[in-house]
Amino acid sequence: MNKKTILASIVLALFASSAATAWADSSTSINNIPDQPVMSTGDQATKDKKLPASFVASRPLVEISRLTLADVQSRAVSDSFNLTLLHLKFYALESKRADLKTQADHMTISWPMDPYQLPDTPEKILSHAVYQIPPDATPEQLLWLGPTVETNAVVNGLTRSVSEIVYGMNDMLQAQRNELELAVKQLERDKWNSELDLVEAKEVIKLKITNQYVQLLSLQEQQKLHEEALQLLNRERKRLLALQGQGMAATDNMRELQLKISQQTTEIEVQRINYRLALLQLCFDLGIRYDPSIVLADVEAGDVVLPNRKSTEEILSRSYEMKRKWNELKQAWWEQANTKTSNAHGKSYLGAIMALTLAQTKQTNVQVMKHINATYSEADHTYQLYKTAQVEANEAAANYAMVQRCVKLGSMPSHELNQAGFQRQQADMKVKLLQLQYVVMRSKVEAMEKGFIFANNSETAITE
Repeated sequence: MNKKTILASIVLALFASSAATAWADSSTSINNIPDQPVMSTGDQATKDKKLPASFVASRPLVEISRLTLADVQSRAVSDSFNLTLLHLKFYALESKRADLKTQADHMTISWPMDPYQLPDTPEKILSHAVYQIPPDATPEQLLWLGPTVETNAVVNGLTRSVSEIVYGMNDMLQAQRNELELAVKQLERDKWNSELDLVEAKEVIKLKITNQYVQLLSLQEQQKLHEEALQLLNRERKRLLALQGQGMAATDNMRELQLKISQQTTEIEVQRINYRLALLQLCFDLGIRYDPSIVLADVEAGDVVLPNRKSTEEILSRSYEMKRKWNELKQAWWEQANTKTSNAHGKSYLGAIMALTLAQTKQTNVQVMKHINATYSEADHTYQLYKTAQVEANEAAANYAMVQRCVKLGSMPSHELNQAGFQRQQADMKVKLLQLQYVVMRSKVEAMEKGFIFANNSETAITE
């Protein structure tokens, strides 16, 4: 048994061992740990106090005896931490956007200012209709002109200063409002993208959980075949023992057969460990109490057919990734049209950002097209493998029927029938595994055609 198998056995044993035994084995070390007071709600976490039990409590696990693919998909979506976080992010962004928009709407930009200026020269005062100075006024009667001119000049200077302050504050408020409007637009884009992320996350979760479920079914099928191979080797062992008793079989043949039996027994144990580890992971992801005897319902593959390809442009128009790029372009267009810059460098920067966003959009378009073609090609390949496996299964069934007739006629020994039967089971299992792989591929194609283009094709491949 290799290192990976030994490590897997240890991990599974740790998970499967009872809590009572674990606590009993470690009671001595636990007793050496001094007890600590539990912190209250308002306390900060320190080394001298332990966290409240309500804060660290594990989520309750549901006991399930039977699962179907529809069950695991529904539980995965409803019990997803990622989806919960995306929901909260979506509502938080909307609340923040509404808050900033309200602030921008309530921000007063234009203050009315009276442009009137007081007459600040003797000529302006003498000619001003408000003062009504007679033309024949004597110098003694106009002694007040000097102080008035000086006062008016000072008042005019103060008025101009206040006007400049007001205009400066208006400019500052306008800049702040522009920043708020920009922040609102960015939050709107983030909100739209978060909505896309939310829908896309559901597709990701469904694909992931479907792959996990199908992997478990595949491991079950492989384990059945390995157990059947072991039974075939044991029957061959009995036959060799009988021949040895008659002096018709060599010792080397028995030694080689014993080695094969040992290897097959080890392989069955490895398959059992892999299955339990995969089931344990599935239960953990779904919030289900682990039970190695949980029954997994078969998946109805239906007719395995070539997918009806939709046009690349149609899929691109639904693509969540391309929609995110569209939102980025809209944001860049808006910023370029509505951002006021004080010099040419600012305009150049906005133009560069626009050009960069366009280039990134074109790059994403090419990448998404590549992933679309790769997914359809993978589906085609899976279909061709399935058709080939069907032909091989038919040939194996025909060979089994032929050997069966020969055994009945006495022209072939009976142990040949066992070997032909096992070959037929191998061929049938390959068909079943490819049917399961087709279920995963069909899910990927359906998700892609709705807008989620799965980039990493290797993650959903089934090991044969």
